Amino acid sequence: MCGWLGCIVTAENWSFAVLEPALYARQLTWVDAQRFVGQQILAIAPTAVGPVDVTLEVSSVVESPAAPGVHQFAICFEGPADNFLAQGTYQLRHAELGDFAVFMTPIARLPAGFAYEACFSHVV
Repeated sequence: MCGWLGCIVTAENWSFAVLEPALYARQLTWVDAQRFVGQQILAIAPTAVGPVDVTLEVSSVVESPAAPGVHQFAICFEGPADNFLAQGTYQLRHAELGDFAVFMTPIARLPAGFAYEACFSHVV
């Protein structure tokens, strides 16, 4: 169900809140992303009853072909089966790099959970 306050996915009781503007100002670079492979990142997911911490593991970081002057890459995450993250922007927290906002999309159901992808394009 969607309304002017955001969307609520009733099957999982997920809701989306507006993140602090400073989180959007942080630009995740290719160099940063490469450091994530094999590491855990915490996704802070807003729900109707308050934020829930969901631990994601970075399974891969892949460059994509792009137009001249543009650098594109994707970060793939794996998350648990008991905390599905709907497509949306989440606050992610990394032990060394701090907090940032990332738009993620679920891309697959895995035997042990879900796979997600976040795509990035930077003008170089």
